[in-house]
Amino acid sequence: MKKFLLLISGIAILSSCDITIIDEGPFDPRDIYLGRYEVEEYSETYDVITRYRMRVLKDADPYSNVIYLRNFYAVDIEVFAEIIDERINIPRQVAGGYIVQGTGRYEYGDVRLSYSVEDGLSEIGVADFCNTVLFRD
Repeated sequence: MKKFLLLISGIAILSSCDITIIDEGPFDPRDIYLGRYEVEEYSETYDVITRYRMRVLKDADPYSNVIYLRNFYAVDIEVFAEIIDERINIPRQVAGGYIVQGTGRYEYGDVRLSYSVEDGLSEIGVADFCNTVLFRD
């Protein structure tokens, strides 16, 4: 009889619990990159450090792997990058007269980029090779 009462008590306690299921939707790997950043850019070509602000946005298509880097190279241009296997790929592209390409990664809350920038309007064609850290704002 005691086992029966214990079983009934256990069922009563379990049936009185509310279980809430929260569906947050699928994880979008681009979300960790989004936000505003303080940027420290080191030019290997000119041996100069430049500090400025950059904003990272994602493409509106939920199936896209594209993010946008606004105020890239501190010249108020927007370039796109692809998130591929936790890496950033900046494919060769022309933005605001600059030819840009590079790679990057997310590391401990910061974004690290290595890229080259050529002034497409200049006849000299010197590439500026940069190593950049985006610090979360």
